[in-house]
Order: sequence, then structure tokens, then C-alpha cells
Amino acid sequence: MDRKLKAVLYMPDGNRRYARENKLPFSEAYSVGARTLKLFSDFFIAKGRAEIFIFHAMSSYTHKRTDMTLEPIYDALTECFDELGEFFSAENIRFRAIDHSGAIPLSLKTAARRLEQFTLKGSSGEVVVLLGYSLEADLNSALANNPKDYNGLRKRLLFPDIDLVIRPKEMRLSSGPVYAMAQSQMITLNKLNPEVKEIDLLNIVEEFFQWRSNKERNNPFHRKKV
Repeated sequence: MDRKLKAVLYMPDGNRRYARENKLPFSEAYSVGARTLKLFSDFFIAKGRAEIFIFHAMSSYTHKRTDMTLEPIYDALTECFDELGEFFSAENIRFRAIDHSGAIPLSLKTAARRLEQFTLKGSSGEVVVLLGYSLEADLNSALANNPKDYNGLRKRLLFPDIDLVIRPKEMRLSSGPVYAMAQSQMITLNKLNPEVKEIDLLNIVEEFFQWRSNKERNNPFHRKKV
């Protein structure tokens, strides 16, 4: 069985709850939480477990929050992007940021563009960070190219099929690229985002491949290479 995944999506949820439970300022909680981007990038891309890793940091509606958490999110991601250049370059990882909101501050936009330019030649795999993803915008952009059929539409959408979706605590897709998740396995972590460790990811991967093995054993169709 091939143990390299096409794409993995992670929703880094629970930073606010982590701050409240540990009596921390939001800025500190989001700073710790943003560092899971490096953990996941190392685990899935640098170590060759997946071709694409998608970090769903924000949907487009996240930018409408009114609870004083937006600035800490922006600051934490800006700092994280500035720190990742050397690591991504050393591991030959390509970086891409996607924002449909048009609401991210210039400092974060500049940090994202700088990291994209710095990693253009990365060939070991890709890390994609969603800074304001909109399923509607993704679909409308693909439809604007007048695809002739469903296969033509899928080729114009942002993401290929996603094998594995990971989210702390909740089974909820938060307006992510659901078209790519039709055959994915969703696994929830009984931890908040800032608490996730490498051992948690090892356990998830083993659970995923056990599930895939059972699926292929029980249904010959899933043993076919598509």
C-alpha cells in the first residue's frame, strides 16, 4: 500500500479556548498555535508523508470577528512566516498563501509574498496556508473559465482530492474546500491546536492507514489505482 498522501488539510482550532483555559493573552496563545504550521509541515512534507499540506488558518468570514482576536492572529502568522523561510528553504518546501477576503493587513500580505518568492523552487512538496478562504470564490473562479463538464470544473478548482482532514475537538468543515473532501477521512484530535505534538500526528497517520487498509480489503474498487 502506498503510504504517501496526496493532500492533508488541518484546521488549527482551539487557540482562543487554549488562551482562556490557561489564562493567557490571545497574542501568546496564537503565537504558540501558529507554530503548529512548522510541526505539520515538517511531519507531512519535509518527511515525505504527503505531497500537499493545507493549513486552514482562516476562512473569509474569520475576518468579521469582533472579539479582539484578529490582530493576534495576523501578528502570529506574520511572525511565523518570517521564521519559516530558512526551514522551508532547507527542506526544499514550496509555500503558497490563498486569501479571498482582501482583508489581511499589509504586513501579513508582505510576509506571505516574501515566503512565496523565497521558496519558488521548492520541489519536495507544497505547504498552502488559507488566510481567508472562500468556497464560493473558489467555485466562481473555476466556473468563470466555462468548464464543459465536472472534470473540467475540478481541474480549475484550487485543490486536488484531500485524503485526510484533521481538526482538534470538532468534526466541522468550516466552509473549507468540501469538493475535495468527498473521499477523505476526517480525524479529530482530543487536544486544542497549541497542544498538538508529533506523537499525535503519528497516531493519526496510523489510524488513517488502518482505515484505508480496511476499506481496500472490504471493497475491491478501492484497491484500483485511479
